[in-house]
Amino acid sequence: MKDTTAEIVFTLPAAMGGVASFNFNLINTASLKGTITTRVILIKAKEDTRPVFTDQFDVDDFFVFEYSYQENQYFVCKRLEKLIGKKKGAVVCDNALTIQCCKLFNNPKTLFHLIHDYFYVKQNVFFDRAIDVAVAHSSFFSDSVFAASPTSFANRIFYIPYGVKQHQQMPVKESGQPLKLFFLGRLDHGKGVEKLIDIENKLKAKAIDVEWTVIGMGKLESEIKQQWNGKTNVSFEKPQSSVDVYNVLLKQDVFVFPTEFEGTPVSIMEALSNANVVIVSDLPGGIRDMVTTDVGYRVSINNTIDFANQLELLHKDRALLKTLQENAWQKAVNNFNAEKNSDKYFELFLRFDEFKRKNTSPSKIRLNYLDKPYFPNVMVKLIRKILSKKI
Repeated sequence: MKDTTAEIVFTLPAAMGGVASFNFNLINTASLKGTITTRVILIKAKEDTRPVFTDQFDVDDFFVFEYSYQENQYFVCKRLEKLIGKKKGAVVCDNALTIQCCKLFNNPKTLFHLIHDYFYVKQNVFFDRAIDVAVAHSSFFSDSVFAASPTSFANRIFYIPYGVKQHQQMPVKESGQPLKLFFLGRLDHGKGVEKLIDIENKLKAKAIDVEWTVIGMGKLESEIKQQWNGKTNVSFEKPQSSVDVYNVLLKQDVFVFPTEFEGTPVSIMEALSNANVVIVSDLPGGIRDMVTTDVGYRVSINNTIDFANQLELLHKDRALLKTLQENAWQKAVNNFNAEKNSDKYFELFLRFDEFKRKNTSPSKIRLNYLDKPYFPNVMVKLIRKILSKKI
C-alpha cells in the first residue's frame, strides 16, 4: 500500500539534457516509487532559452514552476517552498534555488543533493550542512564531496550508479560500409560538437568515408549546420522523447563525443545500451567508470587526431568493432540497468527520517541585497529591468 503521509519531491531544471534524462530514468523505472507519493517540479526560468524537456514523468503529481531572474528571489523561494509542501519525506534536487528555499523556510523534508559533476561538488561545498545527504553517480565525485567536507558528510555521501533502459537481446547491427557515427548532446561548445567537422576532415584525408548523425538541439545549431554545408554524409536529428533517441541509436555504430566538461553522461549509457562503441574525451568522473578499453576509447581532450585514428582502426577492423559492440551491450546490461539501480536510489530516499539533520548551523543563503522580504516584488523587478538595460 502506498504511504500517503509522506512524499518524495523531485525538483530539476526544465531544460532538455543529461540532468533531466537522469531524473526521468530514475523516476520512471523505480518499482519502489509505488510505495510512496512521488511528485516532480520542473523549474523554468523565463530567461532560460534551452529546449524544454518534454518526456512524461510517471508520478502522482507534476508541476512546472516558472519564475524570472529579475524577481525578488525571496518571494520566488517562498512560492517554490509552498509548492514543495510541508509533508514529511524527501526533497531530491541538484539546484541552488531548491536548497535555498528549503532552508530559508525551514522545510521539514530531508534534502538529498544529486552530484552530477564538479559544478555540483562546489555547490555542495558552499551549502555544506544545509544539505542532509549527497548522492553521486560517479565514484570520483563521491570521493570529492567526502574529501572536501569529511566532518559534514561522513556517512552522508553515497555512490550509486544509475541506469537507462536495456534491451533484452543485443541489437542487430548492419555490417558493411560505411561506419555510422553519431553525436548525442546539446549543441554547444562545452559538448565539443563544433569539433566533429575537424574529425570528418581528418577521416577524408585518410580516404575513409563515414556517415554522421548529429542528435540534439542548442545555440550552436545554425553554426554547426553551416560548418557541414555541402556535406551529404550528415543528418541532423531532434528526437522528442527517449524512445525516439533509442530508435536512432539502434542504427549507429560509434558514439563520437569530444566533450570538454562532463560528470556521468547519460548519453554514454544510452550508447552502450544500444551496442555502440564509445570514443570520448578522457575526463575524470563517470567517463572513466564507464568507458574502458573493452567498450571504447578515451582520448586526450581536444585531440581530434586521436579521435580520427581510433575511428580508422574500427573502420579497418570490423571484427574488433563487433567485439566492442557486443561488450558495450553486455556491460550496459550488467551495470547500468535502470530498473535495478533506480530502486537503490529510492531505497536511500525512503530513509529520510534517518538522515534529517538536527541542530544544524545557520544555512548559507545566496540572496543579494534586493532579495529581502521587505522589498515588494514589483519594485525589485522594475529596478532589475532598468539595470539590465544599462548594461
